[in-house]
Amino acid sequence: MLSKTVKLRETSSFVLEWMKAPLVTASVLPSSERLARKMVKGLSAEVGKVVELGPGTGVFTRQLLACGIPEENLVLIELNRKFAKNMQTHYPKALVVNGAAESLNRLPLQDVGAVVSGLPFLSMKDKQIDEILKGAFQVLKPQGVFIQFTYGHRCPVKPQILQHHGLIAERSSFVLNNFPPASVYHIKKRSH
Repeated sequence: MLSKTVKLRETSSFVLEWMKAPLVTASVLPSSERLARKMVKGLSAEVGKVVELGPGTGVFTRQLLACGIPEENLVLIELNRKFAKNMQTHYPKALVVNGAAESLNRLPLQDVGAVVSGLPFLSMKDKQIDEILKGAFQVLKPQGVFIQFTYGHRCPVKPQILQHHGLIAERSSFVLNNFPPASVYHIKKRSH
């Protein structure tokens, strides 16, 4: 459990970054710990390497570590320079990349077990989402999973994009006591 001082510092940092670039940061507040636990539910050290897209202040990162994923198995891709620098300081064994999620397929990665995304898909263009999914499924193992949350009432990836990549999306949880309430989706390759 985080101390109130650390939570307040993280929330203030998040609010400031949101004020600078609301479409990039997407939410005024970081995700709740309850949402973070739902995002990583079912993951463990056996999953292998995990890529986190948009780790922000590390809410999901802490839960990934809590479920047994070794720090050295984390690849954290963060567009915001301040957040990326902070993640590198707090998680020196992880690979931290200060860059766009669309660059995922240009990293020397393979056999990734899961991609955990904190990206604001609802405020992103279809072309960006398409590129991100393409890159993610190039580095994921055949049974790998892309985990995405949304504040919307349906999957934030349009059906035609899912179909184009041969993917299916299933809502795995709904977190009412997050601000705002959120749904968690597991996106996987369609089995033939």
